[in-house]
Amino acid sequence: MSPRASKLAASRSAKEPPERESVRERLLKAAHELFTEQGYRATTTKQIAARAQVAELSLFRHFGSKADIFEASVLEPLKTYIRQWSQSWVDVAAEATLETMAGQLVEGLYTLIKQDYRIFQELIAARSDPRSDLYSAAVEVSTELRKGLRAVHDASFDVANRYGLPADDKPATIGAVAAMIIGSVVLEDWVYPAQRRIPGRDRMIRELTRMIIDGTTHRGEPGRD
Repeated sequence: MSPRASKLAASRSAKEPPERESVRERLLKAAHELFTEQGYRATTTKQIAARAQVAELSLFRHFGSKADIFEASVLEPLKTYIRQWSQSWVDVAAEATLETMAGQLVEGLYTLIKQDYRIFQELIAARSDPRSDLYSAAVEVSTELRKGLRAVHDASFDVANRYGLPADDKPATIGAVAAMIIGSVVLEDWVYPAQRRIPGRDRMIRELTRMIIDGTTHRGEPGRD
C-alpha cells in the first residue's frame, strides 16, 4: 500500500466508530463523559452525538431528550453507586475497626461527589427549584442518598454498642458528617482559606476520617431539641 493510501486508510479508521459497541452504548459513554466534564447545562446533544460518532437524530431515536440520556448515563449509575457504597459500609461495619469504617464512609462518599462534582453542584441547585428540568433527577439522587445514610444510621447502633462509644444524636451526627464531606467538595470555592493550596483528595479523606473518629469517641452527653 502506498504512503498516501495508508494515510487515507488510517484517517478513515480514526473516524469510524468502534464496531464492538452498539450505538446506544457509545451514546451512553459519550454522554457520561461530557456531563461529567462540563456539567448538564453546558453539554449539548450535538456534542454527545459527535463524540459518540453518530448522527444527532440517532440520539433522539434512542433517548427522547437530553434529560432522558442524562438519566440513563448519569442518574442510574449514581443511584447504583450510592446503594453499593452504603451496603458495603453496612457489611464491613459488622467486624471492621473504627478506623476502617470511618475511612470507608468518607472515601466512598467523597469519591462519589468528587468525580461528579459539577453534576452535584447542578443537582443541589435544581433540588430547590421545582421548575428546573433537573428537579426530578435531583429529588431521585437526594432520596437515594438519604436512604443510604439511613442504612449507615441504623447499622451505627450496633457499632456503638460493640465499641462502647459515648451516646450521640445519630441523625444529627450522620447529617453533620455527610454535610462535611459533600461540602468539602461542592463548596470548594467557598470554604478553604484564601491564598492557600486547596487540600488534595488523600489529605481531605485522611482529615475527615480523623475528625469522625475523634468526634464519635470523645464526647459528652448529647443535647436534644
